[in-house]
Amino acid sequence: MAIAPRSPEELLRDVRSIRDLPPNDLRALAEAAEVRKAARGRTFFTDGQEAEGFWIVRTGEVKLVKSGRDAREQILYLARPGRPILEGVRFDGGKYPASAVAMRAASALLISNDHLRSLGEKRPNLFQILIDLKSHRTERNLQLISDLSLRTVPARIASFIYSLALMRESKGQDARNFMRDLTTETVAGRLGTVREEISRGLAQLEKKGAINVDPDMIEIVDMERLEELAYGKKRP
Repeated sequence: MAIAPRSPEELLRDVRSIRDLPPNDLRALAEAAEVRKAARGRTFFTDGQEAEGFWIVRTGEVKLVKSGRDAREQILYLARPGRPILEGVRFDGGKYPASAVAMRAASALLISNDHLRSLGEKRPNLFQILIDLKSHRTERNLQLISDLSLRTVPARIASFIYSLALMRESKGQDARNFMRDLTTETVAGRLGTVREEISRGLAQLEKKGAINVDPDMIEIVDMERLEELAYGKKRP
């Protein structure tokens, strides 16, 4: 039996800070939400389109990307169900700075900027929450810029795998063995490189004793070595 998608109010409770709104305000946001759908490879919005509002992924998976003239793309982040997309929250009539593309059939909630403004004028703490969320996203983007400009591809791959391991460990999941469920092209897009560089980078990490690489699996064999290759040697 298929599991029904969660209600708008349930999804809003997944978003940090938003979940702390009074129940009536949370309900008002949920009632203002519109459901949008996109088939695999189709967009919810495109770079340069007029910004519409606050998005939350409901089903599927969505990538936020910047594309170059040579058709290469940089994935800014991946949003799974319950994750917000904040690039459309604008009150200046501005435009989206990137595109949101469904990686598989997906749906998302959209709360328009008009509704956000209307509720925010009655409940100013909503504006504070939106500012805090956008600031957090800005910090993540600045970290991405730092990684792309200051670190080698093998170091970026090591950091990517190490961060996944820590996240899975915090959830009580297997933090040493990873199914390769993301395509090499997707990982390349996240790390700002091309597929060939990802393959070479994985081979270097394996050669240096941090991981074992199989066609369907990556095994971390030395967590400390992986951390060192990701971030450099620890200072005494």
